[in-house]
Amino acid sequence: ILFRSPTHTTMKRKTIGMVLLGLAAFALVGSGAAKLFAEPEAGMPARFLAMKSYLAIIEFLIVIALAIPKTRKLGIILAASYFGGVIAFQWLIEGQAFPLVGVILNTLLYAGAALYYPSVTDGGSGVAD
Repeated sequence: ILFRSPTHTTMKRKTIGMVLLGLAAFALVGSGAAKLFAEPEAGMPARFLAMKSYLAIIEFLIVIALAIPKTRKLGIILAASYFGGVIAFQWLIEGQAFPLVGVILNTLLYAGAALYYPSVTDGGSGVAD
């Protein structure tokens, strides 16, 4: 086929974007499940242990917002904010030189959002999408 319709390209872009958003959501589900069901790490301060269940609930709510088409943009904003917090925590509290996990997840999320909603990167308001 020498000519591909714009609709085909748009569908492909949206599919890849949804897969990337799904990977970020999958990471949130795994992280939330680990916070609820895994044994706590040795030496973790009590104040962090008390917040684990709240963080897990927040992660699950973000995944729900990402899964529902009408709230997907809100889910993207919430996930980006959450991953920004992950980056800050890894960098400032854990003392990692480069917070790789948070950066990778935020990059997946942003790339998925840019492919699924091109208005995110074209300078438009994105309200009509």
